[in-house]
Amino acid sequence: MGLTLIIRLSLKTFIRVPVNPYMQMVKTTIEVEDDLWRRFSLIVLRERGDRKKNEVIVEILKDYVEQRGLLVDEQQFEWIIRIEEEREAFLKILDKLIRDPFYNGKYVAVFQGSVVGCDEDKSRLMETVYKKHGYVPIYIDKVAPGERHIEIPSPELTEP
Repeated sequence: MGLTLIIRLSLKTFIRVPVNPYMQMVKTTIEVEDDLWRRFSLIVLRERGDRKKNEVIVEILKDYVEQRGLLVDEQQFEWIIRIEEEREAFLKILDKLIRDPFYNGKYVAVFQGSVVGCDEDKSRLMETVYKKHGYVPIYIDKVAPGERHIEIPSPELTEP
């Protein structure tokens, strides 16, 4: 059974968008003006027939991504997604880390959703966590209130 992307529109309409069955699926919500959705629906019905809006939405999404040049190597894409997941994990626990004097003001490394290292020196922390976990996507950021969050891309792909 293939996985689908479900898009909920402001009309309370749900759309199942078939995507590559080997990719993890997401559920998202978008809001579309009622009149725009009706016009879109009529055009798709006229050009492709009933129940083809999903296909059109997938084509629109793919075209949008292709035009902006974000189609990347699968490995690189996976690492970018993993870095973003680690950043989200960091942001979820940031307030708790700020209140903990052990972490506050230091850099922390987040791997697989958990803090795996802490140091006042970012370079030393990177060296330590890569030595322990290998050259894998690890998010490193400073624990401080109001600090700007900076992603450290890792690892990088190089052409052979």
